[in-house]
Order: sequence, then structure tokens, then C-alpha cells
Amino acid sequence: MAINREILKSCQTPHTVSAIPELVGHILEYIPSSNFGPHLLEVNPIWRAEAERVLWKRRMQAEEAYEQVANICKKAERAFWRDCADGGINFDKLDDESTKISQEKYTRFEEMVVIEQAILHCSFISEETNKGEYIRMMRNFELFKDGDTPDEDAFGDSDDDDSDDEE
Repeated sequence: MAINREILKSCQTPHTVSAIPELVGHILEYIPSSNFGPHLLEVNPIWRAEAERVLWKRRMQAEEAYEQVANICKKAERAFWRDCADGGINFDKLDDESTKISQEKYTRFEEMVVIEQAILHCSFISEETNKGEYIRMMRNFELFKDGDTPDEDAFGDSDDDDSDDEE
């Protein structure tokens, strides 16, 4: 469905024009991140801007989901090692739980990497525009390729109280 400029001009109201980005945003919500690319951006500037907004929003949500699972994984690993130190009473249960949560962590990281690849593929970021973010994405790609995930401090502040070493 193409939107003709003449049609827009003939029935132009502030609401009609302002609804276009919202409509494009809703359409883009249903396109998988792995299908984003330059071919989607050639439609018009509104489409490009909405595609960028949607991908960055997805990335923020994916990063938050990853951080939540990473924190749960950290707690599960601590519980596992505490149990091992106490004689391994719940070893099998905690081992299964820890493995399951680690897999969930990797799955969330994979989702984030797919979105970051789409952002890079669409040229929404480059080394020149945001070097720090670009380097972090490149590092995530390498970690994912190697089957790893970032350490707990990869996204900034850590929730650990382990930083008391300076006292």
C-alpha cells in the first residue's frame, strides 16, 4: 500500500500527517529484527526514522531483559556454589536450575545481538557516530560468535557489593 502525497495533501489535517509515523511504527513492530536492512529504509525519511526508533527501543528492552536474567543467573550460581560448600545437599536441583538459567541468559543475549546486528546493518550507528557503543556492539558480536556472554559489569554499574576491596 503506497501513500500518495496528493492524497495526503487533499485531506491534510494535523492528525492525518502526525498519524503516519505511528502507523509506520506499528507496521515495523511486526517485522523481525533480523529482516531489517537498507531495503526497508529506502521507502521515505519517516519510515527510516521510525525503523531506527523501533530498533533502538527493541535493543533497550532486550538489554534490560538480558540484565534481569544475568542477575538471576548470578544468584543461581551463588546458591549452587554455597550448596557445594555445604556438602552438595541440593546439588542436582541447583545444577539443573543453574543450567536452565544460563541457557536463558544466552538466549536473551542472542536476541540482543540480532537487534544490534540490524542496527549496524541499517547504518544507525557507526564508529564515527558513537565509538563507545559501536565497540560494545562489536565485542558482543565476538562474544556471541564464541558462545560467550558479557560479564556482569559489561553494561555499567554492577549490583554486587564486591567493590568493598578498596577499604
